[in-house]
Amino acid sequence: MFKIPVLFVLLFAGCMLYANPKTDHFIIAEKILQITVDETGTIKVGRDTISSDNLARYIQERLFKSYMGTGHMHSLIKFEKLNENVPEIVTEVVVKEIKEGQKRALTELSLQKYKKLFDNLDINKQKKIKKQFPVLFQTEF
Repeated sequence: MFKIPVLFVLLFAGCMLYANPKTDHFIIAEKILQITVDETGTIKVGRDTISSDNLARYIQERLFKSYMGTGHMHSLIKFEKLNENVPEIVTEVVVKEIKEGQKRALTELSLQKYKKLFDNLDINKQKKIKKQFPVLFQTEF
C-alpha cells in the first residue's frame, strides 16, 4: 500500500499539473507575478511591500530566481490598481519599473545562458528565448 509521503507527493503533483484535453499533455500551472498599487502609491508584490525605486530590481530578481530554481519563469505579470483613485503618474512609474525589471531579467538570462547580451544573439536564439520566456516580452499588464 502507499506510504503517506508518497501519497502526498502524488496529490501535490496532481494539483500542480492538469491534463490538456486538446493535446493529452500535461501543463504546468500558470505562475503569475501579481503587482498591486493603492492611491497612496504603496506597491505590493504578494506579501512584500516594495518602493518604486526598488521595483525593477525586485522584478528582475523574482523572475530570474524563479528560472534558476525551476528552469521556468513566471508566465505573466499582472498589474492592478486597488481602486480608481491611483494617480496616473504612479501608474506610469510602476509600468516603467516593470518594463525595466523585465529588461534586466532578460539581460541576466542571456548572459547566464549564452554569455552575450540579448541584442547580440543570433535570431534563432532570440526566438527561442522569446518562446520559452514570454513574460520578459509582455507589454500589457
